[in-house]
Amino acid sequence: MSYKASTLAQEAVYNTTANGSDGGIWQTGSAGAADSNGNIFFVTGNGSFSSSQSNYANTILKLGPPTSGKFPLADWFTPHNQGSLNGGDTDLGSGGVLLLPDLPAGSAHQHLLVQAGKEGTIYLIDRSKMGHYCAGCTRDSQIVQELPSALTSNFSAPAYWNNTVYFWAENDVLRAFSFNANGSGLLSASPIGKSARSYAFPGATPVISANGTTNGIVWSVDTSAFASGGQAVLHAHKASSVAIELYNSNQAANGRDHPGAAVKFVVPTVANGKVYVGCTGKLTVFGLL
Repeated sequence: MSYKASTLAQEAVYNTTANGSDGGIWQTGSAGAADSNGNIFFVTGNGSFSSSQSNYANTILKLGPPTSGKFPLADWFTPHNQGSLNGGDTDLGSGGVLLLPDLPAGSAHQHLLVQAGKEGTIYLIDRSKMGHYCAGCTRDSQIVQELPSALTSNFSAPAYWNNTVYFWAENDVLRAFSFNANGSGLLSASPIGKSARSYAFPGATPVISANGTTNGIVWSVDTSAFASGGQAVLHAHKASSVAIELYNSNQAANGRDHPGAAVKFVVPTVANGKVYVGCTGKLTVFGLL
């Protein structure tokens, strides 16, 4: 749904499963993504799929700017195994969408997005030709790149910095994949870097701070203790070499830097030289001493 900012009057609605059920948008709390033309991209979860019936569960959708009270469906991609994803509750919709920086004019695929869901397959998709659905296929060869089982179950959105894409799935380490090495327009088939530390469920959505292309830091919050009321833990890894951990909020004596009780799916916010972490009943701000 879209609303006019000045009046909050509803302007447009889109139903992801217009003639079916479910197909909710959750993305582990991640927002949709938008390009410079006003198109929005998001992912749906388990539910009904039939493009002829306007049912788009387990699908990455591209909607154009609203018109006449509706969002036009501009393009979409559904994995070939959407039926097994739905049946096994390994829906695509657990992960957020990342729009990658445009490649140079003349590139085979100039406008790309990357996404992964519970199955742990990473999808690299041309935003101008997303590929729709290949019924009866055993892989998704109509998209730019597919990396099966590249991750464990993913409940996060990836981050990008300096030709690198970062994922942190559940019960896994932080993984860094190179992007467009030697002008390939592709992700590396395997990670170029991994952290030593792993996070249990739900993993984490990484956030990058940097001075342009230098001094990159990957920030993340380990919220795996959320169910027991345990502490959230803020971590900082060197973006150019994620095996190096620069800081974590458990390091200081006597719990000095503990931010508070963990809240599932929390993402740190970096602004004005500070890192903000939301916890149960409080907001903790980290900065230089």
